Amino acid sequence: MGILQTETRGRVLVARFNHPNPHNPMSLALENAIRSICQEVENDSAIGALVLTGGKDRSFCAGGDLKELAERSGYGWADASMERVIDLYSAILKVTKPSVAAISGYAIGTGLGIALCCDWRVGSAGTQLLMWELKHGNTCVIGAYMMETFVGRAAMSDIIYGCEAIPLSWALDQRLLHEIVDSRQCEEKAIAHAQTLSEFPEVSFRQTKEKVNQSVLAGLQRITRDAKDAYAAGIASLHPVSKQ
Repeated sequence: MGILQTETRGRVLVARFNHPNPHNPMSLALENAIRSICQEVENDSAIGALVLTGGKDRSFCAGGDLKELAERSGYGWADASMERVIDLYSAILKVTKPSVAAISGYAIGTGLGIALCCDWRVGSAGTQLLMWELKHGNTCVIGAYMMETFVGRAAMSDIIYGCEAIPLSWALDQRLLHEIVDSRQCEEKAIAHAQTLSEFPEVSFRQTKEKVNQSVLAGLQRITRDAKDAYAAGIASLHPVSKQ
């Protein structure tokens, strides 16, 4: 079975993350598969909307794949890592058709960023949204940008410096989540909403979404260099090169 399972429900393409780890850490293979499916959705006139989900009884995405991260080192890789995250977010934001995230379990770091790139987010009672990179020694420049864009500077500070799970009632109030349903209904609710959005007049929806996402995409490009520099400095501080 592939790293990304797909199913077509009417005009909705459902893409289920299928990492061997049920918490769906974001591996390079999964990143590439998400980019590819975004392009497929954009190019296929028979597809009217996209649903991203972690699958039944699995997390949406618990951040970076730590096993994969441990196998890589060096500043060149650090630069490439930041570029990949920004490219992944951009690929989702550039889908001009409706996109809906069905979020169960954990959505941490990159996982939460992916969810924020979607137009609509359905969570469940057990959903845990976190940006806890700083607590674990990682920089959070991209995460901070995404959170400030969606909830403002003061709330962003609480989230990235507090490093705690975001209360679901607050997430609902701030529209980090648009709906909270029973975990057994999360994916079906997301598909139903995607079907509704897919029935909107196509040109009007596409033109609106392109303009709405323009500033977010521009901001991601603007912070790329800063994100790379901060990440490289963080790695250097944690793994200093010994001097003989």
